[in-house]
Amino acid sequence: MKFVLWTLLCLVALPLLGSAQHRGAEKTAAELMQLERRWVAVSLKPDRDWLEHFFADEFISTHPTSGTIKDKAREIADTMEEGQTPDSMSLGPMKVIVAGNTAIVTGSSFEVGGVHKLKDRRRGYLFTDTFIRRGGRWQLLASHSSRIPDKDQ
Repeated sequence: MKFVLWTLLCLVALPLLGSAQHRGAEKTAAELMQLERRWVAVSLKPDRDWLEHFFADEFISTHPTSGTIKDKAREIADTMEEGQTPDSMSLGPMKVIVAGNTAIVTGSSFEVGGVHKLKDRRRGYLFTDTFIRRGGRWQLLASHSSRIPDKDQ
């Protein structure tokens, strides 16, 4: 009899557990996509304090436009530099994968203007951002972006 009750309990509880995990993953995905959108907003109107909080201390990024690998301090300095701010920036669709305290967000972004060292006014990128959850919040640990080739080429 105990076996039958235990089996029934498992049959009822397991789908509920899976549903709760799915809701948790959806909430995390929404939170991470909101952080990506906020990063775009901060790229347009730089906020040093927000960037200091957003990037993990070990942050590293690769940039196709500058051909450099940047740490946290360099990324923040470049974002704050006058003439770096794009005229506009937007995000395309994003996908989020969560694995415990690590998450990956992939997507596309588009910029117009800014970045005074570049000759091309319109740029598109594919990105992969790796987040880590520490102290109850998500921080960006690594970012990689690749240029989307112009259709004219």
